[in-house]
Amino acid sequence: MKAEHGASIHLSIPFYRQHYDFTCGPASLMMAMKYLDNDLRLGKDLEIDIWREGNLVAVLGTSRFGLAYSAEVRGFSARVTSNTGRIDFVDKFVPPLEGPAMQLLEEQFYERRARCRKSGVRERQQTIAGKILRESLFSNHVPLIVTNSSFSSKEDLPHWVAVTGIDDKFLYYNSPADARLKKRKIHLSALSEFVGYHGDQSMVEVWRQ
Repeated sequence: MKAEHGASIHLSIPFYRQHYDFTCGPASLMMAMKYLDNDLRLGKDLEIDIWREGNLVAVLGTSRFGLAYSAEVRGFSARVTSNTGRIDFVDKFVPPLEGPAMQLLEEQFYERRARCRKSGVRERQQTIAGKILRESLFSNHVPLIVTNSSFSSKEDLPHWVAVTGIDDKFLYYNSPADARLKKRKIHLSALSEFVGYHGDQSMVEVWRQ
């Protein structure tokens, strides 16, 4: 299906709520995998397993390569996109990471990137704009993107969400931090602010051949 400018598409992506403050990435990935494989059983055990595989150790959050790796080992295809090509967000942590903590984070990030490359996960460096998200959705890929938690709470933290649709005015998404399913949307005019954390953009597309 061709992703024409302004065309509307909505994927029936099921909602899954994260059980821990640090598992927005795993929970978002689980929504994508459940959409692509209805027989998949969701629960805390899978949520924590994915978190163990993808977290950055020095910080509790999960990296784009960690989530892509978790998708690949479970039989799904994945591709990562970043507008920086480097470890995202590390210069924006408060307090900043230094010394052994920073070294550990770098080692974990590059180790997961190496695993992804070995398994064939492609990486591209590009600005994540509406066109890319639309093309992903029309390819029946589920885009997982990092945004700022301040869009839905008072916190200022990187937060993974699952994109569910797009039309000529809005981008639609599931936020695993919601207490219950609530169809969220952001106007396309605010997309450049919504996608990314203080300018650093990351996306993991998940699909099944």
